[in-house]
This record gives sequence, C-alpha cells and structure tokens, in this order.
Amino acid sequence: MEYFCIILIIMLASARSIQVSSKTKTTKAPIKQVLPTNATIIANVTAPPEKLAEVHIDQHKTIRISKGDLDDLLDVYMGRIAENAATIKDKEIEISQLQTKNQTDDELLKKFENLTQVCSTQNSSFTAAIKDKDNKIKELEQKVKIYETRLKRKQLVLTELRKLNTSSALLIDHFKGKVAYFERKFREKKDDLLADWEAATTSCVPFGRSPRIHLIHLPGFLPFLVPCEGQTAAGPGWTSIQRRVDGSVNFYRNWDAYSKGFGKLNGEFWIGLEKLYRMTNSQPHELYISIKRFDGETSYAHYDDFLIGSAEEGYELKLLGHYQGNASDALRTHDKMKFSTFDRDNDAFTHMNCAEHHQGAWWYDFCSRSNLNGKYFKGEVDNPQSVYWEPWYSFRSLKSVQMLIRPKSQMELKDLPKAKRTARNPT
Repeated sequence: MEYFCIILIIMLASARSIQVSSKTKTTKAPIKQVLPTNATIIANVTAPPEKLAEVHIDQHKTIRISKGDLDDLLDVYMGRIAENAATIKDKEIEISQLQTKNQTDDELLKKFENLTQVCSTQNSSFTAAIKDKDNKIKELEQKVKIYETRLKRKQLVLTELRKLNTSSALLIDHFKGKVAYFERKFREKKDDLLADWEAATTSCVPFGRSPRIHLIHLPGFLPFLVPCEGQTAAGPGWTSIQRRVDGSVNFYRNWDAYSKGFGKLNGEFWIGLEKLYRMTNSQPHELYISIKRFDGETSYAHYDDFLIGSAEEGYELKLLGHYQGNASDALRTHDKMKFSTFDRDNDAFTHMNCAEHHQGAWWYDFCSRSNLNGKYFKGEVDNPQSVYWEPWYSFRSLKSVQMLIRPKSQMELKDLPKAKRTARNPT
C-alpha cells in the first residue's frame, strides 16, 4: 500500500511538472537520479525555472526527472497498478471465498458442537451402562466362583458316588446271590408248606422234635402258620403261642391286635386270641410256661388243662387244670377272668384299668400276679409295668419267657376228674 502511494505522488508530481513545462516552454534536461528502493518518499513538487521537473524527496534530496522519463515511469507503474488491481481483485475473491468458507466452518463448528453435546450425553449414558455392566460382571464372576466351588463339591461327591456305585455293584451282585439263595429256600419252603397243606394237622405233635414253622389247619377255620418247638424240657410236639426275648416288638396294643396276633413267628410274637381259642377248643390242651431271669435262673410252670373262651366271652381263661413246676402258680388268680387291653377293660377293678396300669394285656383280676405281655426291660427292675411272674405281687422283670401248648393224650384225659372238664364246642 505504501508502494502504491509513492507511485500516486510521483504521478501527481509528473502531471504538475508537465503543466509547468508547457507554460515556460523550456526543454527537458536528461537529469535522472536513481530512487532508492527502501527510501521513504514524501512528495513535494515545485516548478523550477528549468525545463526539468523536480521532485523533492526531502529537504536534502531533490530528484529531477524529464517528462519522457516520467511517462515511461508512469507507464511502468500503471502496468503495475493494473497488475496490483487484478491481484487485489483476486484477493477480494479469495477473501470472499474465505468468508464463505468461514461461514461454512461456523456451521460445521455449530454442528460439531451439537454432535459433541450429543456424544457427551451418550457418553454419560454409556458410562452409566458400562458401570452397570461392570457390576453385573462382578456379580456373575462371584456366581461363577460359587458355582465352581459347588462344581468341585459335586465332583467330589460324584467321585464318592462312583466309588459307592462300584461298591454297590459288588453289593448288588452279592444280593443277587442272596436272592437266588432265598428263592431256592422259598421254593423249598413253598414245597414244605404244600406238603404241610396236603398233610395238614391240628397241632405240632406230628412234627415231633422239628423246631420249624408249620401249617395248622383246624376244622371250620382257615389254615395258619405256627412255630413248633420240639426240643424243650417238656418234650416234643409243643406249639409256641407267645415269646418274649429282647423287647424288639411292642406288646402294648389294643384288643383287635391281640385278637388277630402280631410279631414274628421266629422272634417275639403273640399268636392271637382267636387262633388260641380255636386250638384249645378243637381238643384238650395243656400249657407250659418257660421262664428265664437275668441272673441265669430258669424255671417253668405247667398246667395240664388249658382252655379259653370265644370273643363273645371276652376270651375268658376257662381252665388251667393242675399246676406243676418250680416257677410258682402265678396264673391261678387269673383263672376265670376275661382278657383285658387298654381299650377293653374286663378286669375286676372298677376304678382302674389294669392293662393301662401294667402297660400290657392279660387275664387281669385285682390286677395281676403275672404280666407276661408287659413292658420289656433290658435289665432286672422291680416295676409293675415289666414282664413278671411272681406269687406275692413282686414285679421283678424277666429276661425271657415262652408260652407253649400241646394237645393232651387220651391216657392223661382218663386220669383227670370229669368235674374239671367242660364241653368244647368251637364256634
């Protein structure tokens, strides 16, 4: 711009010099001085008396230029002015483009700012979501640890189960052998029962000294199994109707249980009052009671005529016959008494149920001197609820006891007084 001003000053000075020259009609002198390129030009044109134009640069320097030189110089600078004008126009276009671009950049910047705000919002949302996911991942990792621990435990259990399975397989093979053995025994027992059925008897007498379970068939009554005792101090052919040895069976039961019977024939059991009634009424029977105490002492009580009544008669103890033995005649006071249980009170007491008091079931009177169906104790105690057999109301518990019956022989029947017999008509 400074350069352009210098040119403009020179042109003005040149024009004024031409006017002065034309008025004075002087000739131009070819005096020309080189203008320094970096000099600061202050235009001050005067009209010297000579024909040459003078340009005062400052108070010390004066440039004298002829008209022709000035025209040449003017042409040069006019060309430069034209070039600069074109350059200025290009620059203006460029500036306009830059301004347009600037507006576009502003719009882009605004869009960028909006996008930045959206991204910031989304970033906050994603940060919260990622935090939530991290928490869930931690929870899942914790669960994975728990499941891994459980899996290890399950694997240990599985290992143990596999070992157990191997052991069980061996045990199964063993049991298969046992099953085959018991099937064989069952077939043998079945054959024995079929043989017993075909040769059914009314007592154990035909089986002699064979201590086995046999089938008994009484007239008018379904066949049933009984344990036959052939090797006793009283001889062979006895039928066991009650046994107490270890307390494995609960004997404190109701009337229906004592009527039908319960327990195991090869262990503790009660044959059942209905069966006992049918057996003793089918033919005359005798009763043998074997007793063992905890100190090892053994004794017995034998009654040569044993008979009980029907259910309608309360399974009354009708006959005992003569007593023989060394255990005392502790059943004598129960003669002619009905059977009692905790739910069927048939004793002689009016203010007390003897079956409840003695925790058993028996032919109670006031209440009893024997209680063979009482509570079993695994040691000797003096308790009215125990299994006892005493003549003077002592309650020393017994270690084991067994009641046996056997049909009487005809010779024995002839020796008995006829007054002691009553008709036996089974219902």
